[in-house]
Amino acid sequence: MPRKLIIIVIALGFVVTAILMVTRPDSSLVELQTAHSLPADHWQQPLHPQGPPPEQWSEVEQSLNPESCAECHADKYEEWKTSLHAHAMSPGFVGQIMTYNTQSANDCMECHAPLAEQKQAFAEARARGKGHLPSAQGLAAAGNSCAGCHIRENKRYGPPQRDTGLTGQSDPEFPHGGVFRTADFEKSDFCASCHQFPQEYAINGKPLENTVFEWQASPQAAAGISCQNCHMPDRKHLWRGIHDPEMVKGGLEVKYDLDGGKAIFTLKSTGVGHAFPSYITPKVVMRAARLDDQGNDITETAVEYVIKRDVGYAGGRWLEYSDTRLFPGDTASLELDWGERSRIRMWLDVYPDDYYEHEVYNDLLTSYADGSAANTLIKKAITMAQKNNFILFDVILEKP
Repeated sequence: MPRKLIIIVIALGFVVTAILMVTRPDSSLVELQTAHSLPADHWQQPLHPQGPPPEQWSEVEQSLNPESCAECHADKYEEWKTSLHAHAMSPGFVGQIMTYNTQSANDCMECHAPLAEQKQAFAEARARGKGHLPSAQGLAAAGNSCAGCHIRENKRYGPPQRDTGLTGQSDPEFPHGGVFRTADFEKSDFCASCHQFPQEYAINGKPLENTVFEWQASPQAAAGISCQNCHMPDRKHLWRGIHDPEMVKGGLEVKYDLDGGKAIFTLKSTGVGHAFPSYITPKVVMRAARLDDQGNDITETAVEYVIKRDVGYAGGRWLEYSDTRLFPGDTASLELDWGERSRIRMWLDVYPDDYYEHEVYNDLLTSYADGSAANTLIKKAITMAQKNNFILFDVILEKP
């Protein structure tokens, strides 16, 4: 794949502005909702610099570092540290943008490290030849951190007060001038700026990432279940997804049917409020194989069914080769006859970073000089991607 097209794959979704869902609120609520909503430009990218904070604020109040937020919000900080948001400036990502021009790098950072101050910090690290070192990246190393969602022009924004549901501006005498509370933080369209790519870049009618629109068509949306309900339960800043075995397991229902001639493995998407998987990066494979007397897979009997949106570039344009993803309520089945054996193994392989590992990273390795900083980062990213793979629903079935 040509390298300039890899840039398109990585950057398409990171230059979009928030996509607002069309709602029809009761007219009596319009004034209140407007007064207690986020500013219209909250997700207008690129984000503006914060500007100088009030001089009377303490050093902690003035800071954009997540460690400063941890002084009062330690639980949220500890949750965030375990999330992919905290690791958005990953070796694989940095290994790509290190060789981009400043504008292309900034486009990609719109979601991975969205603050203007982060872009500046990374640009300065690159200028010193140290862009590959987290210790030299300054605020950029924090990735998608607290300020990326909660701070604009030094003003703090957050969800409704937990106990009372109150919205609006809190007491400005509180630390950092108080907080403006809004129910917008609990709506799925809050996530759209990074998780809903624009229609003009669609392949076969579907953007590379179409998560918010997929959710809009789901039973979960109809039931009032938002992205935050599943990915931030009890307001936890975890954002678990395809990389988390328990999260994946909780969204699927598995059934095994046995008869005298074959075993059938059925997978149903019951708790996923969008396509499974939503983006083009992951690959999920249903597998089955007969077992020998020692309990080993008999390779030549193995069968599989791939669940993935497979896209690529050929003949000067992007193509969708297949789309076997499961939408809410969809099922996929895999069957294998017993043959001469009495036991069959069936399982699910999950490869969260498949597209990057086998398409993007492999291509980059051939273009980066061996031993260069970027090459070293990409090799590390491949190792990390392989470690992220996992197996679910691994069972051995006995012939009835």
